[in-house]
Amino acid sequence: MKITFEKSKIEKIGADACLFLCYQDKKLFSEELNVIENLMKCKIAKVSLEDFEGKPNQTVLVYSGDHRIIMSGLGYQNDLTFERVRKATARGVKKAKNLKIRKLAIEILQDQTLEGVEIEDVARAQTISSLLALYSFDKYFTKKENKELSGIKEIVLFSQYNSLTKYSKEIESGIKSGTIVGEATNYARDLGNEPSNIIYPESFADLVSKRSKSRKYTVETLDKKALTKLKMGGVLEVARGSDRDPRFLILKYSGGKRSDSPYVIVGKGVTFDSGGISIKPAAGMGLMKVDMGGGAAVVGVFEAISQLALPINVIGLIPMVENMPSGNSFKPGDVITAFNGMTIEVDNTDAEGRLILADALSYASKYKPKAVVDMATLTGASIIAIGSVASIIMGNDDELIDKLIEAGEQTYDRVWQLPLWEEYDRMIDSEIADVKNTGQSRQAGTIMGGMFLKRFIGDYPWAHIDIAATAMRDREADYDPKNATGAGVRLVTQYLVNESHKN
Repeated sequence: MKITFEKSKIEKIGADACLFLCYQDKKLFSEELNVIENLMKCKIAKVSLEDFEGKPNQTVLVYSGDHRIIMSGLGYQNDLTFERVRKATARGVKKAKNLKIRKLAIEILQDQTLEGVEIEDVARAQTISSLLALYSFDKYFTKKENKELSGIKEIVLFSQYNSLTKYSKEIESGIKSGTIVGEATNYARDLGNEPSNIIYPESFADLVSKRSKSRKYTVETLDKKALTKLKMGGVLEVARGSDRDPRFLILKYSGGKRSDSPYVIVGKGVTFDSGGISIKPAAGMGLMKVDMGGGAAVVGVFEAISQLALPINVIGLIPMVENMPSGNSFKPGDVITAFNGMTIEVDNTDAEGRLILADALSYASKYKPKAVVDMATLTGASIIAIGSVASIIMGNDDELIDKLIEAGEQTYDRVWQLPLWEEYDRMIDSEIADVKNTGQSRQAGTIMGGMFLKRFIGDYPWAHIDIAATAMRDREADYDPKNATGAGVRLVTQYLVNESHKN
């Protein structure tokens, strides 16, 4: 997708349709309507606006002469937020998606109401939301009519204000970084949406390794033999029931000094989760191909930071398995030994993600990291806890958690903190091993997952992000599609961007 900033007047852009964001305030709405008419050299009849008043969630398509004008509501100016700008842009772009146009012009919102927000930030946000809104996964349709062919090949950002031309560099910078982050998020979505007979541990490793050759990061892949030598019992035991061997990916991005300690990003990579012997219900099991959403998000982060050329060092760790039932599967009651030597009583084979993350989190210590962040579709209980509005965050370092919360607010890829209090820790004690992989009851299921992981971290700041509620959706909303969403990519990328500015 080509996205640019155009300094010329609207008639010289040659767009097939133009998108304008409108306030609900009557005076501001009227002023914007006058601006549109002057820019487009047309008259918009009130009847053609139908019931459009600039309210949030409202979008209208107006035909005036040869012009196709899309108007998307922001609500009242006093209620304006950055997220309303994103959503209004996304709704307008999705409206245009069905028009089979090739070139869409989008007005850059310029409003001082967004305190602390620069025009570069606005251009970045509108770019990202446009790319996310246009996403579709239709590669396996064989009939053309089933493909979501939007027709949009180019987006041009423009402004009614000539004064914005002096900020061309800032706007173009926002478009460039926004394109990188938007496309990285969409790539993570692609990985999550791929069928599990196409994406499994070996093929995932091969695909990411090949992809890295056109980027500025490297990928090392550990196979079953190497994992056996390292004694990664969590990964090896979970993978036992599948005919597909496990893999462990180590991604490296070296943008900082060689002496700089790296940030480590860990992602759960279960390419399909049947639940194993503790098998899941059949309904909805097909979506368990997205149980590698954490691993996909790590790849998306590396796609983004390598192109943004951040001046930091980052390591990515992705344990990859398929969790299947068979005569060779690990079973409830088994005791396994993790990479750091701790023993784990298996109470439920459907709590497998924390077992492979235990190996990865303890392995992370070898890098002497500045901080470790893991992302995982870990617990269905997180959906019960706070719904799909945000991901859940837990950890051992309040400063790190606060930084991630801030990055979540900046991107609206948000997180909400749950506690890891000492009282919860004894609920995962085992009578026959060092720890059990589930709690003593169904209480605090998401916290139990976090408490388990905490047992395996080293001497480093750590945050766990449970994306089970946000990495996959059963219906589309604004710029989030149905199925894989790429949750975590924008969040962690922004966190690393913020960290790179402090170095």
